[in-house]
Amino acid sequence: MSYLALARKYRPQTFTEVLSQDFIISTLQNAIKLGRVAHAYLFTGPRGVGKTSTARIFAKALNCTNPIDFAPCGQCENCLEITGGTSLDVIEIDGASNRGVEEIRSLREAVKFVPVKSKYKVIIVDEVHMLTEQAFNALLKTLEEPPEYVIFIFATTDQHKIPVTILSRCQRYEFKKISYDEMSKNLENILNVENVAYEKDALNYIIRNSDGCMRDALSLLDQVIAYSGGNITLQDTSYLLGITDAYVSNNIFSAVLKEDTASLPELISQIDEKGIDYKYMAECLIEHTRNMLFIVVAGKTPSNHMTSDEVEFYNSLKPYSDKGRIYALFQIFQKLVNDLKYSDFARYVFEFAMFKASSLSEIISIISSDSNSSMQKPNNMELVKHTAQKEVKPQVMQEAKQEVHKEQVSNTDGIWVRILNYISSKNTMLYGLLQYAEVVLDTKEHIIIRFPSDRQFQYKNIKNGPMHDTFEQMVFFISECNTKINVEIDGEIPEKKTEDLAEKKTLNDGNISNNTENHEKKYVKASVVESVAMQKLREDMKENPFIKAAIRDLGSEIIKIEKD
Repeated sequence: MSYLALARKYRPQTFTEVLSQDFIISTLQNAIKLGRVAHAYLFTGPRGVGKTSTARIFAKALNCTNPIDFAPCGQCENCLEITGGTSLDVIEIDGASNRGVEEIRSLREAVKFVPVKSKYKVIIVDEVHMLTEQAFNALLKTLEEPPEYVIFIFATTDQHKIPVTILSRCQRYEFKKISYDEMSKNLENILNVENVAYEKDALNYIIRNSDGCMRDALSLLDQVIAYSGGNITLQDTSYLLGITDAYVSNNIFSAVLKEDTASLPELISQIDEKGIDYKYMAECLIEHTRNMLFIVVAGKTPSNHMTSDEVEFYNSLKPYSDKGRIYALFQIFQKLVNDLKYSDFARYVFEFAMFKASSLSEIISIISSDSNSSMQKPNNMELVKHTAQKEVKPQVMQEAKQEVHKEQVSNTDGIWVRILNYISSKNTMLYGLLQYAEVVLDTKEHIIIRFPSDRQFQYKNIKNGPMHDTFEQMVFFISECNTKINVEIDGEIPEKKTEDLAEKKTLNDGNISNNTENHEKKYVKASVVESVAMQKLREDMKENPFIKAAIRDLGSEIIKIEKD
């Protein structure tokens, strides 16, 4: 007898052998128990997780002559025929090769005949999404009102390709990927039955490359057994699965974290020599960054299926990692993947990204030094305080304040220029909105920008619209999360600065203090652009007896007038 592949040999034959689908199995068994079997079922989910196998087991359970707890016995004539694929009452067709109208018409004719020796005639259509639109339409009437002895079971990996008219006539069951623990336990049992020696780390590699698909895992296992001669080792498994190149990405990631730029040219040359795709290598670095994040932030590996060598590798890099560096590396590697899609100079793009990633300390220190140098410049508000302490005339103080305001508006040497440069390279739409804003205050601790009154659209987008979160994130990234940002528009009354209030306390002369206070009020009101009609309304309001009494007795003042 010819050799039977592991994927076929260990295919589930009973409900208990189906892995990770407990909800679906229990529902189908209860349907048989309660006599509430539907006329049409749709099994969806990833490949190799048991959809077709469950359909066959369900067909056996429905037609078994000696069921055990509403599950097939596997020994009666009906069960043996369905398992061997020779049953006349269970028809299994492939939707990919029988996708036309003629095949569906033949199926409709077969439905008219009663079962030969079973209770139900079960029709299993695998990859049903491959049927044509005309074939689906030909199936509609039969699917909606089939004979009482007919049950349809459809299996597909692409549910979204099935017409809603078909979906509405079926009970849907979503199969999920098989968990790592269940797959590991099942493979270990199979290897023990097959009397094959194995290393645990080698089995981890096989499970990870199968992506939750048991059929893929068994096919890989078959291949590794044939290559290794019956003794599965980590070295043989790595070579067969093409993971021998993983050390290249390990070395590059290690060099980036340690900022060992001297070794990068040789390591990048190895990528070319081995013919590794640069985009694939960038994706490997993103995976390394993600794993490193879990170790740095959570203090543990992201999953339990990592090999001992991998755990040791990441732990060795922990002293060179911190949250800020990991976040920055993720942004660089993610941008690298996108850049490589559209670049004709993949190696150059990859090299520049690697040197940038391995020079984060220098880049951050440059930004920090620039920020510190800007903070060492004379503070404008301190200049006003110093002028006030000398008890200068109110006219001189007013001129000094006007000069300060002009300097703040025209200041382009602070952090705002770096923010604009960064935004222009990351988000052109946001950069375009900010072109209409002028800078009112530009320091490391506080930035105020103001839009003209006719730029409501740009103002609202930045203030609390779709661009608000993106704008703040970029500001925080450049300013190292230390800068507060305020967005204003002409017509708003800005808050009084605490520096201005402190200035009045330093003045000893009552006249100078009163003049300064009056000047402050005028300065605040000057930012409000009023129409001629609004100014006239303000004057009329002052003549109102109640308002006039409040101004006289309480020292009040009209700040803002709103019309209903």
